Amino acid sequence: MLKTIENKLEKFAKISGLTERVTISHGTLYALLVQPKRCDFFHKVMRDFYKENINPDGGVNMYAVGDEFAFDFVPADAEAPVFTDEQESEIDVALNLEIDAKEGK
Repeated sequence: MLKTIENKLEKFAKISGLTERVTISHGTLYALLVQPKRCDFFHKVMRDFYKENINPDGGVNMYAVGDEFAFDFVPADAEAPVFTDEQESEIDVALNLEIDAKEGK
């Protein structure tokens, strides 16, 4: 990853007000969050920033690493499917159909 892109990501993570410490190593952003329970929110904030300002065809994967979270910036097809509302809707429909079938509806 280019140093200028890394700098943009690091600066944005720092000014977000959601992090205590931010570092980037080998293209992965490591963040110690002020509120670790809001990691999914921070993940979405980083993803939105990345897609809007750096790579509209990219994605962001998040991993817990000790007390920090690691964020990898990947092509869209390599992104973990955590932001797909459509997929969640399909699962809900399938579960509801299964319940209805068991109840004889």
